[in-house]
Amino acid sequence: MIYQQFCYNLLWEKTVRNKDNHCMEVIRLKGLVSIKDKPQQVIVQGVHELYDLEETPVSWKGDTERTNRLVLIGRNLDKDILKQLFITTVTETEKQWTALFKEDQVCT
Repeated sequence: MIYQQFCYNLLWEKTVRNKDNHCMEVIRLKGLVSIKDKPQQVIVQGVHELYDLEETPVSWKGDTERTNRLVLIGRNLDKDILKQLFITTVTETEKQWTALFKEDQVCT
C-alpha cells in the first residue's frame, strides 16, 4: 500500500531529512487518509516506529473531494518537505520521490 511506503521511509528507515540535513524524527503520527479504490475513510496512527491503518465505517461521499490530513509530532520536522514527500508518495511520482531522500543518507 502506498501509505506504507511513506511511513516506512519516515518512521523505520529514517531516510527523510530536513533542509538543515537533520534526520526528521516522528514521535506521534495521526490522520485521516483516502486510499484509491476504497470507499471508506482510513485512520492512520503511529507512535515512534509503529503505525496502523484502520478503515472506518464512514464512506467518502461520491461528490465530495477526498482530503488527506496528517498531524506529526516530533523533532527536526519540516512541514514543506513532509508535505511534498506525502504528495509524491500518494501520486507515485518516482522521479520526485528519489530527489527527496537518498537511501545512503540513513540517519543514525
